Amino acid sequence: MAPHEVAEYVADIRQLTRDEQERQAGELLKGIDLDNFLDKVLAKADFAVLNVEGKCCGFCAFYTYEPALEAAFITLFLVTPDVRRSGMARGVLEVVAGAALQYGFRYLTLRVRQDNIPAIRFYLGQGFRIVRRHERDIEMSLEMTALDGTNTSKNDKNGSEVNAEIKKITEM
Repeated sequence: MAPHEVAEYVADIRQLTRDEQERQAGELLKGIDLDNFLDKVLAKADFAVLNVEGKCCGFCAFYTYEPALEAAFITLFLVTPDVRRSGMARGVLEVVAGAALQYGFRYLTLRVRQDNIPAIRFYLGQGFRIVRRHERDIEMSLEMTALDGTNTSKNDKNGSEVNAEIKKITEM
């Protein structure tokens, strides 16, 4: 969805983000004015929304407005606790990858907190790789040249590869 198409989900996106910020004790978007951040994201980002039986259960906000860059940037990806580990987040990521490919991007990039091991495990399992470590975050990238826009499985890592990466992160 382009920014103008997300209007019916604005309240849900705001509430899901507030709920997750609370669940993570303010660490999801630390040091950022949440309302200002959401205003910017809602105005400029594209969205893939996870709608389950008429209820918004998650979303991925990603930037595609700079076509000169090779990478689309995932700025916020949330799913509700009740749908985590269901495989639905993978479907959302596939939609995002397909949209990014249509815009001509070669990569998807994102930043994730170093202590968010479940998210890192998910991204590594989808074929993302760690490209940089920052003070608090890890920058990850997915090259989409092997993707057809509908299935990220060609880049999937097996469980032992993901576990080895997680071990490196936790030993830092």
